[in-house]
Amino acid sequence: MSVLIIGAAGAVGKRLVRALSARGELIVAADRMPCLPEQLKSMVSASETNVDVRDAHALNRVFERHPEVHTVWNLAAPLSVETAMDPAVARQVTVGGMGNVLSAMGRSGVRKLLFTDSIGSFGARAPRRQCTARWLTENPTQDPGSDYGEQKRDCRNLLRKFALRGGDPRWAVLPGVLHSEAAWGKGTTEYALEALKAASRREPYVCPVDPDVPLPMVFADDLMRGLLALQDASEKQLREPERGYAIPGLSFTARELFAEIRRHVPDFEVTVDLCPNMSKFAKLWPDTLSAKEPYADLGYSPQVGLREVVEIVLAAHAERNPAPHFSMGMAPPEQVLPSGVAV
Repeated sequence: MSVLIIGAAGAVGKRLVRALSARGELIVAADRMPCLPEQLKSMVSASETNVDVRDAHALNRVFERHPEVHTVWNLAAPLSVETAMDPAVARQVTVGGMGNVLSAMGRSGVRKLLFTDSIGSFGARAPRRQCTARWLTENPTQDPGSDYGEQKRDCRNLLRKFALRGGDPRWAVLPGVLHSEAAWGKGTTEYALEALKAASRREPYVCPVDPDVPLPMVFADDLMRGLLALQDASEKQLREPERGYAIPGLSFTARELFAEIRRHVPDFEVTVDLCPNMSKFAKLWPDTLSAKEPYADLGYSPQVGLREVVEIVLAAHAERNPAPHFSMGMAPPEQVLPSGVAV
């Protein structure tokens, strides 16, 4: 039996490939890329490239060629900022693609599907602290405040109908994903990765979000543990409505991040120039996600905090691009930069 990962070369997909391969699972990797990255090829039992979820026939062929598939991860969706730039195309991929995936699964008799939802599903009415996936199911008509959130909601509606037809859909609300790799996408929470990269290069950084707004994040290692726990759980373990779970990690403001960075790079310079879309999203989303439900039903709790994240990411950048030695001394007093913005 195999796990099909749609969007296997994406930010979450490639990590799932590694995590599942490490424990010996057979993986069918599907992606719209013409060729899988070399580092993934050796980890999968089969690959399906040039697969666009907007093409129902292409998806049907994938399932026909791989009748051994018993679990599907649908990760095909643009990030928040990308969706804001072209909502129509994003809807075709995110919502239209989900409909095509579920239809192909129905034809093939595959029941289990996992979907990565997002903190972008929460709008201004959502609780600021200890927010749960349950809140989304209990407030299905709340305004998430963005096309991105609306599209995630439409996907949950499709999953609800799939469950009524006998399917086993499960979804995880993801915060911003932090990692130590060299590249990433254009989501709102990626500002933290950009800041760490700039610090590693001893370059000034322009912050696009309010430095005092906390955002929920999760380090990639914790995320994988949470997602695999959701995949592995028996149906009777999943007591939350519609089998939706937040995957909590850590929460911090940009100001807190910069202070931690300055423990290693004392002269790290930051100015603020708010990006309208990123700033809007940051203020809509909750400050923290609840850890109670994923711990009770999945046995998951986060392990990596802000100090560890900063150390890990800066060390990875330093290894790739040797730079002046990082000081482990205390940060200097708050700096007021030429722009007049103190952060």
